[in-house]
Amino acid sequence: MRLRLLLFYFFCLSGFCSSVMAQQRLRLSVVVRDGITKKPLPGASLLIAETKLGGRADSAGVISITHPPGVLTAYVSAVGYFRGRETVVLDFNKRVEYYLQPRSTDLDEVDVRAIRKDKNIKDVQMGQIQLSMPELKRMPVVLGEPDILKALALQAGVTTAGEGAGGFNVRGGRADQNLVLVDGAPLFNTSHLLGFYTNINPDMVQDVSLNKGAFSAQYGGRVSSLLLMSTRNGNKDGWRVSGGVSPVSIRAVVDGPITKKLTLLAGGRVAFPNYLLQAFPTASVKNSRAFFYDGNLKLTYTPNERNTISLSAYRSQDHFRFPGDTLYGWQSNVLTGRWSYLIRPNVQLNLAALYSGYRLNVDGVTPNLEFRFTSHIEQREGKADVFYTINKAHKVQVGVNGILYGIQTGAIQPAGDLSSINPKQINPERGRELGAYVNTEWELMPTVTLMAGLRYSAFALLGPQTVYGYAENVPSSPETVTDSALYRSGQVAQTYGGFEPRLALRVQLARNTALKASAGRTRQYLNLISNTTAITPLDFWKLSDRYQPPQIADQVSLGVFQNLLDNGLELSVEGYYKRLQNQIEYRYGADLILNPKLETALVQAAGKAYGVEFGLSKIMGRLTGQLNYTYARSLIAVQTSFDALRINGGAYYPAYIDRPHTVNVQARWSMPHNWSFSGNFVYYTGVPATYPDGQYTYNGEPVQDYSRRNADRIPDYHRLDVAFSKDTRFNKAQKRYGIWTLGIYNLYAHKNPYSIYFTRFNQRTESYRLSVFGTMIPSIAYNFFF
Repeated sequence: MRLRLLLFYFFCLSGFCSSVMAQQRLRLSVVVRDGITKKPLPGASLLIAETKLGGRADSAGVISITHPPGVLTAYVSAVGYFRGRETVVLDFNKRVEYYLQPRSTDLDEVDVRAIRKDKNIKDVQMGQIQLSMPELKRMPVVLGEPDILKALALQAGVTTAGEGAGGFNVRGGRADQNLVLVDGAPLFNTSHLLGFYTNINPDMVQDVSLNKGAFSAQYGGRVSSLLLMSTRNGNKDGWRVSGGVSPVSIRAVVDGPITKKLTLLAGGRVAFPNYLLQAFPTASVKNSRAFFYDGNLKLTYTPNERNTISLSAYRSQDHFRFPGDTLYGWQSNVLTGRWSYLIRPNVQLNLAALYSGYRLNVDGVTPNLEFRFTSHIEQREGKADVFYTINKAHKVQVGVNGILYGIQTGAIQPAGDLSSINPKQINPERGRELGAYVNTEWELMPTVTLMAGLRYSAFALLGPQTVYGYAENVPSSPETVTDSALYRSGQVAQTYGGFEPRLALRVQLARNTALKASAGRTRQYLNLISNTTAITPLDFWKLSDRYQPPQIADQVSLGVFQNLLDNGLELSVEGYYKRLQNQIEYRYGADLILNPKLETALVQAAGKAYGVEFGLSKIMGRLTGQLNYTYARSLIAVQTSFDALRINGGAYYPAYIDRPHTVNVQARWSMPHNWSFSGNFVYYTGVPATYPDGQYTYNGEPVQDYSRRNADRIPDYHRLDVAFSKDTRFNKAQKRYGIWTLGIYNLYAHKNPYSIYFTRFNQRTESYRLSVFGTMIPSIAYNFFF
């Protein structure tokens, strides 16, 4: 009897334990990576064969599920990759990594996109551009040097001031209104060689993403766009070398494992354009001299699966000398330290310390007038972010950051004992900016996704600072100063702040059709002082103060997106409207350099920009490419109570970046034997200009009379570029290979005018066109990988 009772209790206990074990669920986190580049694969899928449970990877390539313990058969797949099959013994919470091998077909395109083919339909974010780095190296560009910003300028809503101009403009925004981040740190100058090239080596970059609309509340400080560039990590499996040679530069990158947990990525680029400058017929260009270099270094340490520590550094240097009198030099330095800690499988903490600095030197060498002019800006920042994945459909981000600014707007010193230049220095500026944000992305239902965020930023201008007071009821000028206030070092001289709401909504109307809308407000406490149409080395940064409040932009946008032919053809129409407050404009005859009362040369303006962007992209097949057309306007108005300060009577007039019509066509044709052909055609309306429309005599001297500001336009711009590329690989798995690219920039040698200028000759006013590249420019480039 006792034996029977013991057996009965034993079987009951066994059943109870089995029931408990069956009810217990453990967490399985799977990180899916590319088998070659080791970068995460967002959108990858996981399927457990025994229970048919699974999930899809987030933006970091992580799939998290809960599952009863046991021996599981896991299938991992992603578009463009071979499916992987692994056996997992799930006996405790576990995190594993899978590396998928790309299929041989269209390896480069899949490798770079690493996203769902219908990402433009499923993502709530609109107005976003992502660049393909391998395709960038096959594009026909001037002098054969791959260029990130020139590639972005071929996208809808993005323009530049012209050939050889630094910076870029997004949806009617000025060049200083773009937040450009490299590994999280800002770049204050994005160009080499006075704007001919981007100062980031494309061989170092893994991802490039430009956000034109209301971007995440995680980011602030600029009112136009957000450009994110992240450098890639060093290779974990072995050392490799890549690089390239073009007519103006040599590039090289080396990366690999120092230890099992520490990797290195190092690269640099050196340019030698002097022999090309000597080939120009114009004496002012022929006798000029130029040189630049840039370099990147990145260390990534992964002590365990929960921690990743990285340190990245960047430096660039430029020298440009005009014939006989002036030498320009500018330098950028960036240092970033990051720590990423996985607190739980669905909670991640990121800490970062950032430094960015930009310095300008101008050396005058005219006898008896030798001088050195300097200006600089430095930014030190600390930030902390927490990413919390509540479930597959709901994610939350919160974070804080603090920034210290240091700016020297200008200082000049004599450079020799015989120099007659008097020393002069503008008092430096110091500022502090604090920010906090919360952002959430929530899939309310399979067809509706909401992204909402709120950011608060606070700014303080710090001493030492001298603030002048001016007489009332008259325009401010150096002659109308009535008093001044001196603020000690660290004392707060002026404060600003406010909320910045962000909102985006996606509604999927059909399987391959989505409607998206977004709205957002952004603030900017930094201003680039420049009264030219393009960024120049003499431009300098200035903080908001009593007379210049922060710039504020409110933008709303609406778009329809549709995919056809199994996501091989993408169609999009996006419209936007943007209002801008506290824009900077310049009085007639404004004196900007070394002006201790700079506010007397500036006037505040209101701006508005609106437009419609049409896009057609073919992303599959032998023939791929895109067609973009943009209708856009950018207008500005100076509305003040003083008649003498109103520009064009206070009415809205075209801003200097206004280009109503833009057409960009790109095509790539994959040919047999690893040959490919690519071509670009560009057309856009000429930028506004102010031309003289007559003359009058004053005190017996002829004086030019000019029309209303920006009432004229430079002639329209158009250009055709072509390139042929040869990939030397016998198969896509080959690790050592090269790519030859032969290109022709401006194929039909059109003399596109960069500017129109006027001179007096024999009592007549004569006009002249200046073209930067007024002829066809062939080039050859070689990129190598081994």
